[in-house]
Amino acid sequence: MGKDLLFEIGTEELPPSCMEEGVTGLRKVLENKLSESRLEFRDILTYVSPRRFTAIVKGLGEIQKSKEEIVTGPPAGIAFDKNGRPTKAAEGFARSLNLRVSDLEEIEIKGKGLYLGKRITEEGKKTKDLLGDILKDSLLSMSFSKQMTWSDYDMKFVRPIRWILALYNNEIIRFNIINLTSGNVTFGHRTLGPGAMIIKNTGDYFKFLKSKGAVIVDSSKRRELILRQINKLEEKLWKGRYKVVLNEDLLKDIVNLVEIPNTITGNFPREFLYMPKELLIEAIQHHQKYFAVLDKSGNVSTRFIIVQNGIKDTGGVKKGNERVLKARLKDAAFFYEEDRKHDFGHWTEKLNEVIFFSGLGSMYDKAVRLKKLSIYLADLLYGSSLKGKQDISPDLVSASLLCKCDLVTSMVVEFPALQGIVGRQYAREKGEKSAVADAIFEHYLPRFAGDILPSADVGLILSIADKIDTITGMFIAGEIPSGSADPFALRRKASGIVLSVLKGKYDFELAGLIDCNIKLYFESFNPKDIDGSKIASEVRDFIIARLRFLLEKKGKRPDILDAVLESGCGSIMDIYLRYAAIEEFIINKDIKRIYFPMTRCRNIIGKKEFGEVKKELLAEEYEKKLFSSIEEKKSKIKNLVVKKEFTSVLTELDKLGTVIDQFFDKVLVMDKDEKIKTNRINLIKKAVDLYMMIADFSKLVVDRN
Repeated sequence: MGKDLLFEIGTEELPPSCMEEGVTGLRKVLENKLSESRLEFRDILTYVSPRRFTAIVKGLGEIQKSKEEIVTGPPAGIAFDKNGRPTKAAEGFARSLNLRVSDLEEIEIKGKGLYLGKRITEEGKKTKDLLGDILKDSLLSMSFSKQMTWSDYDMKFVRPIRWILALYNNEIIRFNIINLTSGNVTFGHRTLGPGAMIIKNTGDYFKFLKSKGAVIVDSSKRRELILRQINKLEEKLWKGRYKVVLNEDLLKDIVNLVEIPNTITGNFPREFLYMPKELLIEAIQHHQKYFAVLDKSGNVSTRFIIVQNGIKDTGGVKKGNERVLKARLKDAAFFYEEDRKHDFGHWTEKLNEVIFFSGLGSMYDKAVRLKKLSIYLADLLYGSSLKGKQDISPDLVSASLLCKCDLVTSMVVEFPALQGIVGRQYAREKGEKSAVADAIFEHYLPRFAGDILPSADVGLILSIADKIDTITGMFIAGEIPSGSADPFALRRKASGIVLSVLKGKYDFELAGLIDCNIKLYFESFNPKDIDGSKIASEVRDFIIARLRFLLEKKGKRPDILDAVLESGCGSIMDIYLRYAAIEEFIINKDIKRIYFPMTRCRNIIGKKEFGEVKKELLAEEYEKKLFSSIEEKKSKIKNLVVKKEFTSVLTELDKLGTVIDQFFDKVLVMDKDEKIKTNRINLIKKAVDLYMMIADFSKLVVDRN
């Protein structure tokens, strides 16, 4: 059955940004340390609140698993002489183990025979005797992206540690870290709790902390309580007349800021309602973490929601927060009015004063590059994805030159999260076309995993151009992501490129766009000692790696992607369509009929040099048949590839496999006549070239049985 282990790390108030990182890390290190120590457990549950990380190990065994180790020495034939007496080899081995030869045994080692050896069993220790070191090591192994030291201690943690609670059922697990000794004492809410509280056993922890300490340890329960309280306001108090704007990121932050939530309704003056809806909502949410409230018409009302870290308010909390929000909205209104005095020409000039990145010019320079890059990409697409559509070049030019302007507005300087939103709003107010205004907002999309994508071509193309330009610029500057370090979120931007390309169904060679981008950088800044072709290759591989990541995240097969990439295909859309066709073929048909014939051809040609097939040297029936099949299918497959009809290509290659098998069965490739042999190898190379028009199928992982 086992017992439960309770482990709590009490800290100063934790920043919400680190809490998920910490609770995930705690579970991982505990799981590793317990497993390494051969301790069995049923599950590990982890929790976090503003002043604690908590882990509950369910069903932790009371005895460590025994460990059997087989130590082998010399082979049995060497260990004893022909009279059965131990040799020096046997005696030396026994001495190394502090044993007599008679204590050793003959052990069969699979594939090697009999050896002299000893089975040594290490009996398991009591779990409670091991836990002190395990918990100490686990705590010291936790790491955060941002850590600190305190007092004169060398230890680093996300915030100063103030207490440690460690109970194995009802037994205290003792260990020391810096100035602290673990015990059975915890602390509740900073102002509502009674101070130090003794936890007698693990089963009392959650209930006791809530009832005595005014703390809900489980964040999902705090979230549930907040939503329940909001729902009660909407349905019972407001009778459906008002609706709370539930921003998921804001809700997550608030859940991690309170130990016991209490929702309070506040009000602000109507004089601020003239501001645009999105700007007003952001001003309400941004600094003080309030929820905005909409009326029946979907307009912002004067109500707002405060989530107090407490149980009830006698009026002081509400009044204080109303006063703070009024001041914030007054600031927002001032910034908005200041911005209304200016136009995009003023902001465009100011972009010259904002550095994009050291050595890569200003944000104005970036806007000019985006204009050229967007038009280049649109021109590429008018031959394929945008064929027959209205010319969007004028909209792209306007959106490119205006999309960064809001970075220098007073509103975005005060509320950075409004970038794009402010630009769209001001573009609408200044009379720009809706396609241009929307693209100013959409070029930042997607902003995070699962975010929406641009809705139209102008936004999609500008989004791709902006992200390509940032990635290329950072690679030129040497700011290439390594390991988990990605300060400029380039991986997220590369994923955004892939997703936008797939949404727009844009078929273009990635290398061409990257080369164009590098040329624009080099024309303006002429970076010294930079190999442009090397940068282009690295940027392309970086973006393709995100396609691989997104496919693997969906449980897709990396070997299919490898096969497609070997064909030299450089269009994300093309790669995706080829992948989908091969995957479908594998599911519904027998890929071996393509895989094995191509692999046989691949193995024959190796890395030889090749020439043209000389028809007059084709003497045997089946080599003539293969030649005519290749000639017949070459133009057909080429046309199907151009039309992206990859399923039909696979059908043709499936048929070709039969002809190739017959060729290998009936024709001796390595003929004694060197000319005939070379001609047949050239013929096989032509067959490989047909397969390579879609993928290198020899890269697939196929069951050979």
